[in-house]
Amino acid sequence: MTRRALLAATAALIAAAPAQAQDQAPAPAAPEAALPDELVLRGDNIVTVTVAGVPLSFEVSAEAFGPAVVNPDVAARLMLAPERARGWRFGPVVVEGQSAQVSADFGAGPVPLTLSWAGRPASARADGVIGVHHLPFARVTFALRAVAPGETVQRLPLARGGGRSNTRIGTEVAVGKKRLMMIFVSERSENLITAPTANFIATHRNGGFEPGSDGVAVMDFGVERPTRTMRIADPIMLGDIAVSRFAVRVEDYGTPARVGEIAENDPRFEKGHIVVSRRKGRGRPDLLTRIGSDQIAHCSALTYDFAAAEIRLSCAALHED
Repeated sequence: MTRRALLAATAALIAAAPAQAQDQAPAPAAPEAALPDELVLRGDNIVTVTVAGVPLSFEVSAEAFGPAVVNPDVAARLMLAPERARGWRFGPVVVEGQSAQVSADFGAGPVPLTLSWAGRPASARADGVIGVHHLPFARVTFALRAVAPGETVQRLPLARGGGRSNTRIGTEVAVGKKRLMMIFVSERSENLITAPTANFIATHRNGGFEPGSDGVAVMDFGVERPTRTMRIADPIMLGDIAVSRFAVRVEDYGTPARVGEIAENDPRFEKGHIVVSRRKGRGRPDLLTRIGSDQIAHCSALTYDFAAAEIRLSCAALHED
C-alpha cells in the first residue's frame, strides 16, 4: 500500500470511530419508579420493604418511636452486624438490643434505614414494626372502618418529639402550663399514660381511679405492665373529642399517689358540676398520652399529612346517651 493510500485509510478509520462508539454506548438506566403521594393502610397495616435485597413485611404503627425493629430471627437471617447498642425501658423492665444501618427499598430505590432488634420478637404478625414517620409518602392514611353518613374532618397540628433517635409523631394539647403529646394508636384499645403523667393530669383536671378497674397493658416486645383506669372530671379536648379516661401504668417511673380514688356518688363527676383543683403537681411527667381505638371508635380514617403538617380524623357525630 502506498503512503498516500495508508493515510487515506487511517483518516477513514478516525472519522468512523465516533459513530461506532455512539452505536456501542450503553443505554441509559431506567428511572426509578415514583411512589404515590398517599399510602392507605387497611386491616393489619402491613407494608413490604426490601432490606438488603430481601423482601420483609413490616407492621406500621403510629406508636412506634425511634428506628424500625425486626424480629430476632429476621436479624439472624439478614446476618446483621451490630453497630451500636439499643435499649427499651418499660418502667422497671429493660429490653436490651442492637441496631445497624442497612439499605432499604420502599419501591423507589435504595435509601439508608436504621434497624434495631432484641432477643424478643417485635411483631407476631410480620417480620418487624416500623413507625409511620419512616414511610416515604406525603400522606399516610389508616382506614379504620367503613365511612358513616355525615362525617366531618377534624384537623390537628402534627407535632414531632423525641429528637432524631427517638422520633414520635402526634399532636399536642395544652394542659396547665405544659403540652401533652397525643399519639394515636389504632392497635391499642385504651388511652395509656404513665404514673407521673397521671399525677399531672389528675392535678389539673381533677382525676381519680375507678373502683375495680385493674388491668394489664401489653407494651412493645410483649412486655406486660399493670394498670388502673383513671377518670377526670374536666375532660381534655382533642379537637371536638373529649378525652376523660386513661389506663395508668401504676408501677412505671413512679407511683400515681396524686390521683386518689373516685368514691360512690362522687360529686366531681355529676353532670354540670364545676370542679376547681388546688393540688400542685409534682415530679417530671413524660407528657405522652397514647390515644387508643376506643376513643376514636366513631372515626373512619386517620391521616398523617406530612406535607401539610397536620393530622386529620374523619369522624361521625357523637351522640350523648
